Amino acid sequence: MSFCIILMRSGILMDDSDFHIKLAKEKRLGALREFSAGAYSNTSDLALKAVEQAIEAVAAKDDIHFHIRPRTAHLERRKWVGEHIPQVSDFLGLLWDAYGRLGYGGVDGDRAKKAVEAMEEALNEIGRSTGIKFI
Repeated sequence: MSFCIILMRSGILMDDSDFHIKLAKEKRLGALREFSAGAYSNTSDLALKAVEQAIEAVAAKDDIHFHIRPRTAHLERRKWVGEHIPQVSDFLGLLWDAYGRLGYGGVDGDRAKKAVEAMEEALNEIGRSTGIKFI
């Protein structure tokens, strides 16, 4: 069990949004570095995870923590986005598509570039909608 989950369950940490903001920024920078290095599979993975962490940060402000239920986290996160920040849904779909296609042996620089662009747009939109700065 992660340290963050232990703190949440003990009542010490209810809003871990700062933790998720830090992770979103870290994964965004990682995606940009991997893209520059031509590591396109890693690019799509980190781009998707950056946006997921940004979504976790926003949801955590309302004491919603998708990551504590890994089996349903992706589904619940997408459902929550559709209800709370639907303008991000299409970007999330593009990122999942890139993740699936590039994650299984793909070396498509154009698709990786689209994943980076979708990540940046999603993070900008989440920031505009919530006031949280990810970029």
